[in-house]
Amino acid sequence: MKFGLNLTKKKPTGRPTPTRPPSTAFAFQDDDDDDDDEQIESTKTSAKDQAKKQRQKINQQLQASASTTLAHQKVKQAQDQALEDDPTIFDYDAVYDDLKAAENQQKIANKAKDTDKKAKYIQNLLEMADIRKKDRLLAEEKKVARERLAEGDEFADKDEFLTESYKKQKAELERIEAEEREREEQAAKKSSMTSFYKQVLDKKDAEHRALLLASASKKAATTTSIDSHSNDTDQHLIAEAKRKGIQINDNNEVVDKRDLLGAGLNVAAKPKFGSFGSLASSDARIKERQDEYEAYKRKKVAEYDARRRNGRGDHDERERLSKEIEQQMVATKRKAEQDQADKEAALQAAAAARRTTEDAALSARERYLARKKQKSTTT
Repeated sequence: MKFGLNLTKKKPTGRPTPTRPPSTAFAFQDDDDDDDDEQIESTKTSAKDQAKKQRQKINQQLQASASTTLAHQKVKQAQDQALEDDPTIFDYDAVYDDLKAAENQQKIANKAKDTDKKAKYIQNLLEMADIRKKDRLLAEEKKVARERLAEGDEFADKDEFLTESYKKQKAELERIEAEEREREEQAAKKSSMTSFYKQVLDKKDAEHRALLLASASKKAATTTSIDSHSNDTDQHLIAEAKRKGIQINDNNEVVDKRDLLGAGLNVAAKPKFGSFGSLASSDARIKERQDEYEAYKRKKVAEYDARRRNGRGDHDERERLSKEIEQQMVATKRKAEQDQADKEAALQAAAAARRTTEDAALSARERYLARKKQKSTTT
C-alpha cells in the first residue's frame, strides 16, 4: 500500500472489438446477411426520395397559393373598378327579370299572331264550306231539273207544292248564278291596253289571212293553167331532149343537168324590184324587223287564245265540279239503298232461320209425344 492520493488509472478506451456472430450450422447464412444489407440501403433511398417529393409538393402548393392570391387581388381590383363604373353591374336578379319580361312579351305577341292566323284559317275554311254547299245545291237543282225534263208531261196534271224555304233557296241559287254570269261577262268585256292590242292584232291578222287566201287562190288558178299547158308539152320536151342526146332516166328526169346549160353565163333571174324578197335579200335589218313582227304577232295570238280558253275554262270547271258532285250524290244514294237492301235481306234470312228452328222444335216435340202415346197404349 502507498500513502497519499491514490488515483486509479483508467483503462485505454479503444475501438470495441467486433463480436463475431455465432457460428451456425447452415452453409448459406452469409447470403442472408447480404440481402438484409441491401434491403436496408433500398429503404433509406426510398425514404430520401419520398422526402424530396414531399418538399417539391409543398413548394408547388406554396407557389400556387401565391399565384392564386395574386389572381384574387387582380379580380378584386377589377370588380371594384367595375362597381365604380356601374353600381348595378352585378345585379343579376334585375337583369334576369328584364330578360324574362322581354321573353314573356315576345311569347304573348307570338301567341296573338297564332290566334290571328287560326282565326283567318278558320274563316277561309268556313268560306270554302259555304262555296261547296252552294255548289252542291246547284248540282242538286240541276239534277232535279234534268229529271223533270226527262219525265216530260207524265206528271203535268199533278199539283206542285213549294215551301217558303225552297222558294228562298231557289231564289238564292238564281241570284248566285246571275252574279257569276255577270262576273264572267265583265271579265270578258274588260277594256284595257291588252284588249286594244288584241283588237289591232286581230285586225292585222284578218287582213293578212285575206291576202294569203287571195294569193293562194290566184296561185292555184295559175298552177292549174300551167299544169294543163305543161302536160301538153312534156312529151315534146322529152322528145327534144332525146334528140339532143341528153340522158333521161326511166322517170323522165334529166340525169346530168349540166347538159341543159347553154353558151355564155347562166345567171338565175333576180327577184322583182320592190318585192319583199328583194328588200329582205338586200337589207338584213328589214328581214330582222319582219321576223320580230311575225314572232310578236304569234305571241299575242297565243296569249289571246290562252285567255279565251281560260275564260271558258272557269265555266267548264264549274260545270265539271257540279257533275262530279252530282255523281257523288247519286253514288251515295245508291250505296245507302244497297246497304238498306242488304240489311233487310239479312233480317229476312234471320227470321226464316228462326222460323225453321221453331218448326223443327215443334215437329220433334210432336214426334216425341206420338212415341210416348204409342208406348203407353202398347203397355
